[in-house]
Amino acid sequence: MTEYWVSQGNKWCDFCKIYISNNPLSIRTHELGQRHKDNVSKKLATMRKESAVKEKQQKEAARALKAIEAKAKQSYQKDLASFERSNDPSAELEPNKKSADEAQSSSATKSGDGVASSSKGGAAPGRVVSTPLNPTRAVKGAPSSIAVNKRKRDDGKAKVISKEEAEALKAREAARKRMEEREKPFMGLYKSY
Repeated sequence: MTEYWVSQGNKWCDFCKIYISNNPLSIRTHELGQRHKDNVSKKLATMRKESAVKEKQQKEAARALKAIEAKAKQSYQKDLASFERSNDPSAELEPNKKSADEAQSSSATKSGDGVASSSKGGAAPGRVVSTPLNPTRAVKGAPSSIAVNKRKRDDGKAKVISKEEAEALKAREAARKRMEEREKPFMGLYKSY
C-alpha cells in the first residue's frame, strides 16, 4: 500500500488569533513569546471583568426580586384584610350603591368621558382616547416621513443668522479651503515633477 504525503497543518491560537505551525517546537516558541503572554493576560483580565459584571447583575436581580416579593406580600395581606372586611356580616351595604353582580351584568357601560365600552367587566381601566394620537397622520398605518427617509424641504425663506453664527460659518469655510489646498498634492490633482 502506498503512503500519501499529508501536510502538517496549522494550529490556531485562540488568544493571538493567528495560525502557527503544528509542531511542538513552534507551539512552545509561540507560547513562550511576549505577544502570546500579553494576549493571555488580556483575555484573563476581560474574563475577570465580565464575571464581576455578571455577578453584580445577579445581585441586583436578586435584590429587585426580594423587593417585588415584599411588595407582593404586603399587597396580598392588604387584599386579605379588605376581603375579610367585605365578608363581615355586621357591615351594612349602603342603599344607593350597586351590587357587584349588577355592575357585571351590564354589557355596555359608559366610561368617564362618555365613550361607550363593550367590555364585560364594566368600564375600561384608565382613560379611553377616541381621537388619534398623531393628528398629522391622516391614515392609520401610513408610513411616516421618517420611516421612508424623506428629508424636510426648505421653504425657500432665508434663515435669520446671528453675527456669531455668520462668523463661525465663515471660519469653517476658510478652514475647509485651507485643508483642501493642503491636501491637493495627496489627491493627485496636479503633477509635481
